[in-house]
Amino acid sequence: STMMACPEPQATVEKAFMAALEATKIYRIEDGQLAWLNAEGREIATFKPLEPAALTDVTWRATVYNNGRGAAVSLIDGSEITATFSTDGVLRGSAGCNRYHAAYVVEGASITIQAPASTRMACSEPEGVMQQEQEYLNALPTAANYAIQGDRLELRTAEGALDASFQTGDD
Repeated sequence: STMMACPEPQATVEKAFMAALEATKIYRIEDGQLAWLNAEGREIATFKPLEPAALTDVTWRATVYNNGRGAAVSLIDGSEITATFSTDGVLRGSAGCNRYHAAYVVEGASITIQAPASTRMACSEPEGVMQQEQEYLNALPTAANYAIQGDRLELRTAEGALDASFQTGDD
């Protein structure tokens, strides 16, 4: 593990988790749950799978986006990009300054997002937000696949490059 110091209550939870991991000698998977057992066969920790969030009707908050120059970059401090995929096939959200919408189609893990339309406000703060917004909006139509793991959503190009990474806003 890393040597970072975490605030409470995370530090206490981490300490207990690491102690259970060290004491684990065998494991059991039963009824969809993972159980760690000690040398005496006593259950010391149990885990259940994290149910992935649904793509639709969830507010996704971007953490990383593709800037169109071969890099996936973090958002500018003080900015927020959101995406909500509605069941009517329209993606809506905030691109940092302006609201946007775009039609989308999902087939299995494939996704097609049309070029988005947005409002036309100009924002000077935080610095660079307008360029970030344009880069994000340009990345959306290049998405070809999506994957959800727990509370994280990734949009990727057909070549596998990351277009955008999100986490649910429902924390």
